[in-house]
Amino acid sequence: MARSRPDRAAPADGPPVPPAASACADLADPQRLHALAELGLTDDSDARMEDFATWVREELDVSVALVSLVRPDAQVFPGMAGLPEPWASKRSTPLSHSFCQYVVISAAPLAVTDARDHPLVRDNLAVPDLGVIAYAGMPLTDLAGNVLGSLCAIDTRPRAWTERELATLERIARACTTDLRLRLARHDAGEEEARRDRVEAAQRDSIERSTTLLLAAQAFTHTNSVDDVLARIRGLVGSRLAPDYVGAVILDDNGHTRRLHDDPVRLSPTHSHDLDPLLPSALAIRDGAIIHHPDLASFDAHHPAAASAIMRHLGLESVVAVPLPGPDGPLGSIVLGWRVPHLVGADDLLAIATIGGYASQALARARVLDHRLTVAHELQAAMLTTLPDVAGLSMAARYAPADSREHVGGDWYDAAPLDGASDGSVVLASVGDIVGHTIDAAAIMGQARSMLRQAAWEHPDDAPSVVLTSFERASAGLALKAQGTAVLARLCRSPTGRWTVSWTNAGHPPPVLIAPDGSTELLVEHDMLFGFGFPECRIRTDASREIAPGSTLILYTDGLVERKCSDIDTGIEALLAILRRTRDRPVVHIVDAAFSELGVDSDDDVVVFAIRFSPP
Repeated sequence: MARSRPDRAAPADGPPVPPAASACADLADPQRLHALAELGLTDDSDARMEDFATWVREELDVSVALVSLVRPDAQVFPGMAGLPEPWASKRSTPLSHSFCQYVVISAAPLAVTDARDHPLVRDNLAVPDLGVIAYAGMPLTDLAGNVLGSLCAIDTRPRAWTERELATLERIARACTTDLRLRLARHDAGEEEARRDRVEAAQRDSIERSTTLLLAAQAFTHTNSVDDVLARIRGLVGSRLAPDYVGAVILDDNGHTRRLHDDPVRLSPTHSHDLDPLLPSALAIRDGAIIHHPDLASFDAHHPAAASAIMRHLGLESVVAVPLPGPDGPLGSIVLGWRVPHLVGADDLLAIATIGGYASQALARARVLDHRLTVAHELQAAMLTTLPDVAGLSMAARYAPADSREHVGGDWYDAAPLDGASDGSVVLASVGDIVGHTIDAAAIMGQARSMLRQAAWEHPDDAPSVVLTSFERASAGLALKAQGTAVLARLCRSPTGRWTVSWTNAGHPPPVLIAPDGSTELLVEHDMLFGFGFPECRIRTDASREIAPGSTLILYTDGLVERKCSDIDTGIEALLAILRRTRDRPVVHIVDAAFSELGVDSDDDVVVFAIRFSPP
């Protein structure tokens, strides 16, 4: 608001004296003080203000020129020229030494010819202490008309100010006022920009939070394991809240906590499981509430020293623990940590809790699936053969389900003596792969393996192709719908102890025969897959080999040699290289080497089955 007061205008050498209370109110006006604060000029030298003071001194040929900003208790000089010591070093005076305060109070110019005779200033201490005799001051204002101070010219002798001198001083004061107003405008623009930045940041924050929650609603849809759930949590909170630590604790079926991030290197040496119930993760589960400590002082106030030692060992200063709600109580908790003090706002705590809600649903589903698949894998493993002890044969096998938790397959290996054979000691050996990666495939595999054994017992003297064809007819008639690949091998030992192998291959990867000299042969003869009803399947063929003593037969499934990124021939070549390198080792070492080098992280079930034919 404008501060012009014509009734208080100060004509030269005789203005009215304002009441003291009114003068104090004018100097302490909140709008004026706010403008002074925004201006940021103090008793420190300012180059532009120094220029204006020098300009006045040179134009008017006066002893002293000042840019004076008046506060309720003092005046400061960001610009000055000619002021004597000690005031020049202080660059300020109390109001007891101020003429400029009257320019502010009256909001009008003040011209004094001889201060010693002027009723307004004759008792002012600037007269004896600063030698102020003649004075001319012009108001310096902001855009609202608030008088911030004065641009003044001072002489140490009486001086009758001419109209030209006062006009010159007024012109320089207008330039100084323009500079002050530009500074205030820049400050206002900066404040507005900062306010706009805060609003935009808040909007971005809100959008990011909403996006995170939208992603959370979708992110847990395809999680299949507890580790998948934790990975999704890390992905959702990592970019937005940037925690240095993300972990989770879940309750097992017995109500005991299990860390999903157990890392003995990171745990404090002072950690013990007796301490677990006192940690934020357990407290969040127990109370079903968010636990938040923005700094170590807060953490220390609510936890024992041993828990605080863990925080310091992990290098964390702030922690949030959020429960994972379940239908019958919390399933666990999410734990976030930061290496610096970090106050998480209410909106972000709500977002974390919402993520926890989605995560808990996925966690419950993952635990059911985990239990189901564990049972399925155990069932599948239970249906596999315990290899028999057969004179003249050394056998070893390795089996592992696919790494993907969604995969439970129908791979098998088997070996069974056929005591009813008329031509001596006979063993039926087989490997196979039922189509599919489900519990149904594993169940069909168990039935198919048993039916193949039954068919072999019914035909102990017949070729493997007869056994497989008999099985296929029974499978079709019983609507078992067993489909897949297999190798059935009939191992027959003569009275002299020499072995002969005959086999039929229904679309399965070729067996490998390792000769005593280390050379390898792929037994590539094969027919169509079984169970698909192709015309070619009605006639199955057999192949046969006389086995040199000390030879080893390797049977396997495609999970060992087939990968998405390469063809099966590449995998078979890699297998052959391993077999040549390990040919002299016991069979258990051969299957272990093949599995460890080729079978780890396979997308499919893996079987490796080795049979060594010992010398008579």
